[in-house]
Amino acid sequence: MKQAELKATERELIKLISFFGKRAKQMMESGEISPEHTQLTTACQNLETQLYNHAHNRSAILDKRERLKALIEDNAQCPTCQKADMLKRTGSTTTERGWKCNTYKCRRCNITFTWNRPNNPWDMVKFLEAYIVELEQGILVEENQELKTHTEEAIVQLNDSLSRLKPVLDTSDEEMEALEVKEKEMDRLIHQFKNYLLIEKIKLDTYQEPE
Repeated sequence: MKQAELKATERELIKLISFFGKRAKQMMESGEISPEHTQLTTACQNLETQLYNHAHNRSAILDKRERLKALIEDNAQCPTCQKADMLKRTGSTTTERGWKCNTYKCRRCNITFTWNRPNNPWDMVKFLEAYIVELEQGILVEENQELKTHTEEAIVQLNDSLSRLKPVLDTSDEEMEALEVKEKEMDRLIHQFKNYLLIEKIKLDTYQEPE
C-alpha cells in the first residue's frame, strides 16, 4: 500500500483512523470502554482498506491515461529550416477545428509556430477521420490509377488504425467517468467519517477525564 497514491484528505483520515484505533484498543484493554467499540474499530479498518484500494485504482487509471496521452509523437520540424534539432516546445494551443496542438520555438531561426497535428490521441482520431474524408473525395477525381490505388491502400490502413485506437480511448473515457463518480462518493464518505471520528474522539477524551 503506497502512501504516495493517497490524496491529502485521505492521508488525514487514515491518520485519524490510526490514532483512534490505537487509543480505543488501549482503553478497551484497560476496561475503560466497552468492547462494543470493536465494531467501530473494525469499520475503521475496513474504511482504511477501502481508501487504499481506491487510491491504487485511481493511480492505475490516471497512469494509463497519461500513457495514452503520450502515444502521439509530433516529429515536428521548423517550417523555415525544416529541421528539428533546435526546436523547443513552448506550450499548446487549440486550433479553429478544436484540436489541441503543440507550439514550438526554433532557436536556429528564432521563430515560433504551431505544429499542424494534434498532440493527443483523442484529437488525432478526429484529425484522421477528417483526413480520410479528404482522401476519399480526392479518389473520386483522381485520374492517375497508381496514385489512386496508393490512396485506397492508405485509407484501409488508416481505418484499421482507427478501429484499434478507438476502443482503447473509449475504455479510458469510461474509466475516467466512473472514477469521477467514485471520487465524489469517496469525498462524501471521507467528510462524513472524519466528522464521526472526531465526535468519537471527544467521547474517548470524556471517558478519560479525571473524576
